[in-house]
Amino acid sequence: MAQRRGSTRIGAPLVAMLALAVLAAARPAMAAAPNGCDIADVVAHALPAIVNITVVKVISGKGENEGSALDAASKTGIADTAPAGPHFQTFVGSGAIINPAGIIVTNRHVIKDGAQIRVTFSDKTQVPAQLIAAASMMDIAVLKVNVPEPLPTLQFANSDAVQPGQTAIAVGNPLGIGTSVSVGVVSGRDRNLMRTPFDDFIQTDATINPGNSGGPLLDCSGRIIGIDTALLSNNSVLGSIGIGFALPSNDVRFVSSKLIYPETDQPNWIGLHLQNLTARLATIFRRPAMTGAIVTVVDHDSPAAAAGLQPGDIIVGADGEPLGDAAAVLRYVVTRPEGATIELLVWRTGQMEEVTVRSEPWPHIRALRSDVLASPASVAEAQAAGLGLHLAPLTDTARARDHLDSRSGVLVDSVTAGSQAADAGIADGDVIERVGEAAATSPDQVMHLLALGAPSDGDLVAMLVDDKQATKWVALYVGRVYVANLLAAPLLPGGFGPVENAVAAP
Repeated sequence: MAQRRGSTRIGAPLVAMLALAVLAAARPAMAAAPNGCDIADVVAHALPAIVNITVVKVISGKGENEGSALDAASKTGIADTAPAGPHFQTFVGSGAIINPAGIIVTNRHVIKDGAQIRVTFSDKTQVPAQLIAAASMMDIAVLKVNVPEPLPTLQFANSDAVQPGQTAIAVGNPLGIGTSVSVGVVSGRDRNLMRTPFDDFIQTDATINPGNSGGPLLDCSGRIIGIDTALLSNNSVLGSIGIGFALPSNDVRFVSSKLIYPETDQPNWIGLHLQNLTARLATIFRRPAMTGAIVTVVDHDSPAAAAGLQPGDIIVGADGEPLGDAAAVLRYVVTRPEGATIELLVWRTGQMEEVTVRSEPWPHIRALRSDVLASPASVAEAQAAGLGLHLAPLTDTARARDHLDSRSGVLVDSVTAGSQAADAGIADGDVIERVGEAAATSPDQVMHLLALGAPSDGDLVAMLVDDKQATKWVALYVGRVYVANLLAAPLLPGGFGPVENAVAAP
């Protein structure tokens, strides 16, 4: 469903990715804990294996939000006054540790356009993270953190056994306020958002908001039944109305394992593009039943082309198993053993035929890293734009005008929308009193202390800011961003040891 900003119909739902610019806001909702499930115990055991993810992204500027609401929601916090050129903005998401060696699964859209990725554990420890790979055909990415000790992990449940009405526990970082828990039920299965071959989302009424992206949806045993990915909303801030979607754990486990070990068994591909059969199409193609998927495109030089499949064919089963729609057909193909021969049952010109197709490894399971992370050129432009702070001396005239009494420091004259300073909550009229251990005495002195790469003790600078209501310390990142540092080293099969925690439990 395409949705342009400025043309939203009143009452029309928005399908929204959940990654969040930290300035966004939404009204929270509450859910009661169902009977028969010890929510507190489940959460206590799961929390050490759930992380908050903070991503510094390069945002191109005005116009980036145009397009489908599904894509735009990860940029919810960008105002119409955002600078026209590339600039940094901080987003938040969530993730789950699936291997004790520090492997974390999250959504691809959480780290899209990322220039820096940091992971915060339940004990508040924060470490940098690197990208192992992101999937091209599913909204999944796998990260790696380097830690000296094995990490606690979550297990995947068997999502095929998930039933509507069972308890669902969502844990994540909604709106950037910190790790939060919401509880509901599985509202439905096999929801098709028309995004990928794996569109069989689990629907839940457990409250999820922007920032929950990549976080786990748990069952009463504390196992992952899905990864929170999208929501439907009918309000301008894309807040929860009780309709959220999670990628099923079986699909996440399958794809993430292929991303971690790309040289091992890969998902299959036969080169078909499909759509679901409608009543009118069934009539036109003389199909007496409404089940099946109709072929729209056959890729050149593909196994499907070699087998003689063509647009208008309706696939209704494979290897004796009935397949009801396009997602079911594609899921069946990709989950067969590598190179498997598949006997497709095809409705063609008013009769059933069997077509034998020999599958091949999926040619592009991994998204190009250049399509996922920020480019070095855009990072350089954003870095040149600075923190977005415009300063002025704190004169007697300024004190009288802004009712600043006898405070000393440097006046914040203006803050660039969408900048790091704006993300940190600094606003026009604030007074900077200290930068680190030094008292703020002049605009030039403050900007020198905030110069990129200036601090000798790291890439962060603490700034004491008085906003007329309170005085607070604000941390700003002033280090250099190197996108190359986001790429994890190539992984070898078995390089992480046993992966028993990454298999489906019954």
